[in-house]
Amino acid sequence: MTTTTTENIINQVKQATDFQINRRALQERIKIDLHLAHNGGLFLVDQTLLAFLATWPTDELFVEDVYGNPICCDRSELLAQARECYQTAMNSWHIQHEELRRVRKI
Repeated sequence: MTTTTTENIINQVKQATDFQINRRALQERIKIDLHLAHNGGLFLVDQTLLAFLATWPTDELFVEDVYGNPICCDRSELLAQARECYQTAMNSWHIQHEELRRVRKI
């Protein structure tokens, strides 16, 4: 095995490791973006919350926030804000993830 081949392997492993580290850091940043303040509570907007809000039959309800507090919410208002928050974060994540993948291939 030549030195050049060894260096190539080392560089490939380093790039793959950097990609994984950057991908995890990006996921953590996006998770922060998925938090929504509403009516004095803080909610993690995820698919479960979106589905719950979309299917609940009445507009006034109490929802547990990330700190375990029951927060009185207007379902349709919280749902609209949660959808906007989720879509914005997911769009940002997609764009940044594609950029990471593009840089990795260079």
